[in-house]
Amino acid sequence: MKKMMAGFAVLALFLSCPLARAQEKANPSEKPKPSIPVKLLVVLTEYDGEKKVASLPYSIFMNSDPSGHAAYSSFTRVGVRVPVASAGKDGQSTFVDVGSNIDCGVQTEEEGRFSVRLNFERSSLYFQGRGDDKGAIKTAETGQPYIPTIRAQSLVLVKDGQNLEVLTATDPLNGHVFRINLTLNVQK
Repeated sequence: MKKMMAGFAVLALFLSCPLARAQEKANPSEKPKPSIPVKLLVVLTEYDGEKKVASLPYSIFMNSDPSGHAAYSSFTRVGVRVPVASAGKDGQSTFVDVGSNIDCGVQTEEEGRFSVRLNFERSSLYFQGRGDDKGAIKTAETGQPYIPTIRAQSLVLVKDGQNLEVLTATDPLNGHVFRINLTLNVQK
């Protein structure tokens, strides 16, 4: 029994040594970074040439992560599940999610800056009707759907009140240009 107790004591001492050394290395005068409440505004804007076709804003309120891990701590899912007929003989439908998915995380940095990790996905539903020219896209309730998708993943450094364009992309089907803008505002 004494050997077992001595073994536990040695194990406890061994495990506590790295912790004590880590505490010695930490600067005691250095204050930990605070968690700061912020609002992220993510706007997807679609253009057909110079004409604005759509503007989809998403506001996300969250706290910044002072630990330095900037994980995806908030998410938003907006959309609908759409039945799409299968190509098989059984005629069953498969459901497809159509809409917007946003995952984000904010990390507190030095000098009033924030690292923003943004994962954005947007899909929409278009149909090509029977008898239409190949490649002609229109919204309709007949024919098989096209589900164009935009996916973007960004890690950017921003200041309070800064607006930053994090993506510009062109849809290869119709030539529309998509822009994703991000604005961060500290909440007081």
